[in-house]
Amino acid sequence: MSSNGNQPLLQAQDVTHYFGGLCAVSKFDLDLQAGELVGIIGPNGAGKTTVFNLITGVYRASQGSIIFNGQHGAGAELVGKTPNQITRLGIARTFQTIRLFKDMTVLDNVRTAHYSLVGYTPVEALFH
Repeated sequence: MSSNGNQPLLQAQDVTHYFGGLCAVSKFDLDLQAGELVGIIGPNGAGKTTVFNLITGVYRASQGSIIFNGQHGAGAELVGKTPNQITRLGIARTFQTIRLFKDMTVLDNVRTAHYSLVGYTPVEALFH
C-alpha cells in the first residue's frame, strides 16, 4: 500500500520472471497511483520490455503478484490472465513497430485496436 493510505491503481509485488535459467526480472515492485506518470529506464537487456509484457499478460510471471484497480474492492490479479482479458480490464500496450497494418490508415489501425472494447456484434452494427 502506498504511503498516503490509498490503494495503488497498479501494484506489482516481488514480480520475477525467468527465461529458462536466466532471470530477466527479479523482485520488481511498483505502486502506481491514479493520475501518476512514471517511466522505466535502464540499459538494453535490463528487463523493461519484459515488465510491460508481464503486466499485459504476454508473459506470465514466474512469481509475484500484479494487481490492477485495487482501490475498487479486491482489484484484479493480472498474473494468469490472458492478454485479451487484461485488455478488457483497460490495460493494453503498443508494440515497437511503425505500423501494424501497412495498407490501413492510422485511423483504421486505431479502430482495429479499439475493436475489443466494442459492445455490439458486426450484425448489430449493420442494422443500427
